[in-house]
Amino acid sequence: MFEKIFKYLAYIAIVFAILSGIVIHKATSWFVNDYHFSSLAQSFVHNNLFLSPINLPPGDFVDFKGKQYLFFGPMPSILLTPFVLIWGRDFPQFTLSVISIAVVYASVYLLLRKFKFKKVDTIYLASFFTFGTVFFFVSLVNISAYVVQAVATAFFVLALLEYFGKRRWLVIGFLTACAIATRWTLIGLCAFFVLEIYRQKKTLDLTNTLRLFLIPIIFVVLLLSFYNFKRFGSFFDTGYTRNVSVLDKSYYNYKLGWFSPLHIPANLYALFVMAPEPVKRTDVEFALRFPYLKANGYGMAIWFTSPLFIYLIKIRKETYTLSAVAAIFILLFPSLVYFGIGSSQFGYRYSLDFLPLLFLILISAFRKSLPHFAKGLIVFGIVFNCFYMLSIWNIYPLVNFWVYLKDLI
Repeated sequence: MFEKIFKYLAYIAIVFAILSGIVIHKATSWFVNDYHFSSLAQSFVHNNLFLSPINLPPGDFVDFKGKQYLFFGPMPSILLTPFVLIWGRDFPQFTLSVISIAVVYASVYLLLRKFKFKKVDTIYLASFFTFGTVFFFVSLVNISAYVVQAVATAFFVLALLEYFGKRRWLVIGFLTACAIATRWTLIGLCAFFVLEIYRQKKTLDLTNTLRLFLIPIIFVVLLLSFYNFKRFGSFFDTGYTRNVSVLDKSYYNYKLGWFSPLHIPANLYALFVMAPEPVKRTDVEFALRFPYLKANGYGMAIWFTSPLFIYLIKIRKETYTLSAVAAIFILLFPSLVYFGIGSSQFGYRYSLDFLPLLFLILISAFRKSLPHFAKGLIVFGIVFNCFYMLSIWNIYPLVNFWVYLKDLI
């Protein structure tokens, strides 16, 4: 009986997540609808690297010697260029986020099948990663900084799928290079694959395998370096520290350094400790009012946004575990020392830089089967995320779910 209930519950959770996602995106479209990547794609069409001064985005760009540039990786704009060439700059960059959701779900599903998980367990775990983590949030809100992370995560999981599938090292290198060209901090992903190559050096042609893997990465890194040089006169300057949205304000943490060990405690707090805040009544000393909780825009601990990760205490060592752990630390480090903890994020969105590898470690706890309690945690996490996702802006769209859905229909 329970098996049937949980089987149907898996499909209900997917439908709920999709409908909620539509409502959540609709609820944010009135106040945020970025078009940075579509604008840059239009510039690429005209052989320019700078944005058109006409109808500039409201922020998150660089003003350098009278021209405006993006500090984000160029890959999202490269992907959009054919569509912008046909339909113009109004082609929505949010399309990339929608595609990323589909790619991530399908890739994680196929990856889990390669690990021989049962179909229903595969559906639950693929739903967890896609709808029950911060990935869903960054994929639904059309803020360019979030679109970058959605697209980069898609390339990340595709690279892992290829590694645990056909294992064509040139393809793995290409997908990793695409992830780096989307979000430069993902260069740390190379550590996982290099360590895996060395772990299997007795069964691999070490030199040839490394060559195949590194050729596309080196090529892309060189291209990105020349891309930087053409814009800012330096191979290493991405323009990141020239962000006008930061420099125009005087109270940001960057005054302690853009990257500094001083930021590590706050980032660790946001990742592991920070809890939801109470929504209090104003007419009494301390009493809560509906909807009782509110997410802190500076972040929320991973245990609240993705409670299934408590099963990390039950993981078993796999052949890839040490490589994954080492790469996680390398991928996490830039975020830990970074000044910009959040201010407008549900959960700790920078965890996406290593979340696919953390998920890879997590699934070792369920190799026999996924317990009913774990399935319940997945469903609870998806519902919690969908309900409180926009509470960072004091918006609870699911309270008016049918109103939004009716407008869409």
